[in-house]
Amino acid sequence: MQRQLPQAIRPARFSAWMAAVTLAALSAGCGGGDSNSAPTPVTITTNFATDSSGWVGGKADYSDTTAPVDVITAPSVLPAPLSGSGYRLSGTNKSDDLFIYTRKYFTGLRPGARYRVAFQEKLATSAPSDCTGVGGAPGESVYVHAGATAQEPKTVKDLSGNNVVNIDRGNQGTGGSQSLMLGNIANSNTNCSAPVFESKTLAPTATLTTQADPLGGIWLHTGIDSGFETYSGVYLQSFRATFTPAD
Repeated sequence: MQRQLPQAIRPARFSAWMAAVTLAALSAGCGGGDSNSAPTPVTITTNFATDSSGWVGGKADYSDTTAPVDVITAPSVLPAPLSGSGYRLSGTNKSDDLFIYTRKYFTGLRPGARYRVAFQEKLATSAPSDCTGVGGAPGESVYVHAGATAQEPKTVKDLSGNNVVNIDRGNQGTGGSQSLMLGNIANSNTNCSAPVFESKTLAPTATLTTQADPLGGIWLHTGIDSGFETYSGVYLQSFRATFTPAD
């Protein structure tokens, strides 16, 4: 027996009815119709041992009279006893503050969407723990910062003529609204007279909230903020930012 269409669905309207049913089914299948589905995180990872392309270095938090002259922000071979490659951030703090950083632009987020961002960073450091130094400790007074912003973080002149980063990143032991303080560069060695390089991983539970730009892009940055008034240096080994939709 031939199946009859429901009386309410007339033949002239059958195509429109089927289109509506198909669209609803596709939406449900993609998660658009399930309000209980968990948002999908997006993870951006850089392994500096194999690829440092696109990362651009900078320096900030100094006046013209205290400008550092030996800053290095570049791919480099890891020092012994470590092996492989990383991304070097180093320089001499000539006053009581110096921020050495690197940044890169990534895409792949939802345009204009808000995200909570968590960071994990692995670096090589020779700064021992529980030591004293000029202005502060060589390990505990050199802080690691990381952030994610729609605008490019770069060094500009403030109203006093000092060279600062153009975002709210906080300073030294305190993070800001656009950057987190992940920890410091002190390693497990406590022999202050015999520094040795070892790897250290920083993965704080704190997150920051940011917003992708209209193209779905984001600027990531990380660096060391020194209150130790002499030379400091680390080698970035890997960097990971996990974006969880905040809306």
